[in-house]
Amino acid sequence: MVKVQFIIVGWHFDSFPDLVEELLVLNNENKELDVFWSCHREPSQMIKDNFSYKVFPNLGLEDGAYQQALDFLDIPDETILFLLHDDLKVKDWSFIEESIARLSQGYAFVGNGMNYPAYINLTEKVMGKDVKEFIKPEARHLFDKSGPVLTLRESFMCTTRKYLRDIYDFEVIWEEPQPDKNGNYHIGGIGNLQQSLLGYKITKVHGSNKVSYLSNTYQDSEYLYEYARGKE
Repeated sequence: MVKVQFIIVGWHFDSFPDLVEELLVLNNENKELDVFWSCHREPSQMIKDNFSYKVFPNLGLEDGAYQQALDFLDIPDETILFLLHDDLKVKDWSFIEESIARLSQGYAFVGNGMNYPAYINLTEKVMGKDVKEFIKPEARHLFDKSGPVLTLRESFMCTTRKYLRDIYDFEVIWEEPQPDKNGNYHIGGIGNLQQSLLGYKITKVHGSNKVSYLSNTYQDSEYLYEYARGKE
């Protein structure tokens, strides 16, 4: 039985060959661990030949990719999840043991470098809508007051399937990123809102004392460096 499930957001693929090669070794050498690629565009042949994967509609950025994979895989509650972008630099693979140890210590979510907190104002409009319009109906009762929340950069998170189910999973804005007239994508608004809504639910349900970071440095730790859209 798989006890550890990696879900990799597939976008950059072979642009980060070291990560792909190391994930392949990890996948082949550990029977209780599985690596699944949740792809928002057609993957490279290397991914197709060596991993489980599925190409999903390019909706909702990484939150969409994670949620699509979670719905597709039907993962048991007790499974430990590692949710990763495919543009990470792994400096020390013992992040796996360290993250699992923190879950064993009682933390519910583990991030890499400490992220900026956010403030959710439930009375303001975001992208022309009330904030609650972006929240799935079954989770709206959690959003009862405005306030500060902890957040995690979603390029790396460790948790369990149950801890995510406890907060009704991700709050996905099911939209496809659209380029401007110059071909540039402006995804910060959607991405930041999804991250903040997730952080609100984590803080509300599990508590700020149940979030741990592998370092106090933004994007970086002794284990991992998180690139930003494939760039430093």
